[in-house]
Amino acid sequence: MTLDEAISLCDQGKPNQYSREEKLRWLSDVDGQIQREILDYVEPGEFAGYDGDTPGDTVLLAPAPYEGVYEAYLSAQIDLHNGEFTRYQNSAQLYNSVFAAFAGWYRREHMPLQENLISLG
Repeated sequence: MTLDEAISLCDQGKPNQYSREEKLRWLSDVDGQIQREILDYVEPGEFAGYDGDTPGDTVLLAPAPYEGVYEAYLSAQIDLHNGEFTRYQNSAQLYNSVFAAFAGWYRREHMPLQENLISLG
């Protein structure tokens, strides 16, 4: 899934008044968390984040079938910023569920770095 696809999917499913730049910042938050909490255990990398200069066809870090993490996070942020706290709780729970499923799959499929095995043990 690309940045533009995630934003378009969000806007279709939950029409909102938030700018593309705000959504890019939120997507940057998600991929930053994915990089730090999941991917760095296998292959450390640098994640610079997304901004208005990032091409819309940039591919996000979570692969199918875990791409729902982006729509859920964007939806949660919209609900939070709209003050719709019951909806936010539901969206955040969905985000956490998809994030955990992705993390579990990734960790099962990829061997952690040796120094990370020591820190996890």
